Amino acid sequence: MRVVPLALLLLVAPALAQERYREPVVFGRSHNDPATGRKILQSKIWLMDSDGSKLRALTEGETYDDHPSLYSDLQHVLYSEFPVNRLDIKAGAKLIKLNIYTGARETVAEAPGCALHHASLSPFADLLAYHRDCGPRRSQWIGWGPDAYEVPTIATNGVAVPGGILYMSEKNRGVPGLREVAIARLEGRGRGATVTLLTDDTVLHRRPAISPNGKQIAWQTNAAGPEDEIFLAESDGSNPRNLTKGPGNDGHPWFSRDGRTLVFESDRTGTWEIWRYDFASGQSRQLTFGGKAFESTRPRM
Repeated sequence: MRVVPLALLLLVAPALAQERYREPVVFGRSHNDPATGRKILQSKIWLMDSDGSKLRALTEGETYDDHPSLYSDLQHVLYSEFPVNRLDIKAGAKLIKLNIYTGARETVAEAPGCALHHASLSPFADLLAYHRDCGPRRSQWIGWGPDAYEVPTIATNGVAVPGGILYMSEKNRGVPGLREVAIARLEGRGRGATVTLLTDDTVLHRRPAISPNGKQIAWQTNAAGPEDEIFLAESDGSNPRNLTKGPGNDGHPWFSRDGRTLVFESDRTGTWEIWRYDFASGQSRQLTFGGKAFESTRPRM
């Protein structure tokens, strides 16, 4: 047994405490040239605590790192990695698991000739949903490894829930100028699956999230006007209300683990930044301040 002097422990302990994240938030960040506005890096994965502190980059290099999610252990991040620094389906992509403390990484899902992207870990036992694009065939999948299965309908930006998925259902997919998208919930598999629309499908309802207790959903929508706002409703879509009501566009909401707040992206300051909404106070707080150098989007807690 190794004996460590108390004095050494007292020196090391504060340093370790500073490195730990109380309530980590991961998000995607584009790096810009502040002078020209030109993109230097399209998307890398960044990390901060829920008050905006301890901000740092998790990934670097010439890959395009897409849509991060946190595992429930709050020590690992899942994201999609394209080999080129742009969202290029033809280039293929794999799902990567990254330890936020050690930097250790592993490939957890890949398919030759396919792009696995827009991955999402739900608040329910790290259930996985992701896009699987293999040439002309594009579909949404749920689950890990041999237990994964294809969603039997056109679905995008999904969040897996017990027994199904919460997703975007696009009525006129691929028709220019006629995008009409509903938030929908699918239950079951194959031909026995049932789909319930939780919103209308006459405007753009997008990017749904579900609370950890499963009782509420949040999403971004232009139902209240030309700009996107964050809406909240019961899990069946009833009692929808506008949370953000602010200038600019608000999107990509995600609930905190305790359900008391949610994080979202907003361009209300003129550039894309990460904000946090508190349900008790009804107030929003800006967490990132990238200015002209960075665009911060797609937060997850």
